[in-house]
Amino acid sequence: MSILNKSLSRISGNLLHIAKYSVNISNSTNPFVFKTNFTPEEQQKVLSILNSSNLEQLASFSVSQSRIKNLESWRTKKGPFRSLNEVLEVDGLGEKVLEKICENIINYNTDETTIKKNNGINKRLKQLVSPPIPPNVVNKIQSTVGIHLGPMGISWAKLSRVQNELNNWNSLDFSTLPKKMLPTETFGLAIRVLQKLPPGDIYILEATPSMSPQATAQVSAITTYNQQLELTSMLIALLNTSIRHNTSLQNTETLPIENIVYHLRTRIPARLFRTLVGNERVSALTKVTELVQNDGKLNHFSLPCTPVNVKEQLKNAFLSQTPASKELLGQALMLVVSFMDLCVYKNPISLVAIASGKNNNK
Repeated sequence: MSILNKSLSRISGNLLHIAKYSVNISNSTNPFVFKTNFTPEEQQKVLSILNSSNLEQLASFSVSQSRIKNLESWRTKKGPFRSLNEVLEVDGLGEKVLEKICENIINYNTDETTIKKNNGINKRLKQLVSPPIPPNVVNKIQSTVGIHLGPMGISWAKLSRVQNELNNWNSLDFSTLPKKMLPTETFGLAIRVLQKLPPGDIYILEATPSMSPQATAQVSAITTYNQQLELTSMLIALLNTSIRHNTSLQNTETLPIENIVYHLRTRIPARLFRTLVGNERVSALTKVTELVQNDGKLNHFSLPCTPVNVKEQLKNAFLSQTPASKELLGQALMLVVSFMDLCVYKNPISLVAIASGKNNNK
């Protein structure tokens, strides 16, 4: 009986091990379940890195070449990882291996690798957004709308946290507008823009840079600059007081109104995507086209950000635009991608690119 009991014990243990990775028909369609104590934010950080890093970057987190190839193969066939459970489906990535990779990514110290080389960068990285976004607000962000306002028009891009998907991407051309507008006309334009903007958890604009000494001598430049500031101010007020856009207004009648509009520091998207030469921005068409056509795949993705899943309809609409319209649309996409990677996902690859790129662009 003792021999029989030992055999049954071994069989029972093996069955438990198999059951751990078996499909529970009543509760789940995924046979792999990763039991972890990592917080949702830490898990999102790991997924962001696994979905965005290239071969060299993944190797820096002590991932072997064979596992990197398996990760690439899985993503090529099925797209970006949506959970750590899916990562367990990759050949050679068991629970212990995945847990170690998670620890390496979560404990990856940007300060030691890059910030030591440039005193003060850590402080600047913490001041990327104004006003500062409370941590509890960041944790609840599920969608962000980036708004780019320029002399030629306004564009916006809505990015969802789920699979980093681009849900809404459009623009409004200013070419038919009068060069000088009355405040009432500017307000009418702001209302038109508000009606087109999709709802989101928060809205991101790029901080308006100060005018150069050369520009201040040109009356036309001053007029355009002032009208942009006027339109921006109106949009901020309208977004914060719109029940459709500021959902906090649906649940309370008390003041103060919860702010949902923030500014990313000027030139941050240009620094991240390397479209800044000295103090001048260059065309971003090449970088934006790569971002759009990559379609969330890791292979040959060279940009320092999480790949974006772009709906086919939005992709085709973008590719059919004129170069000027593509540039306008691209600015909004780079803005929202920069914010999500730097401030929500805390993607170390993006943070390193910003930190190391500061001096390179001067």
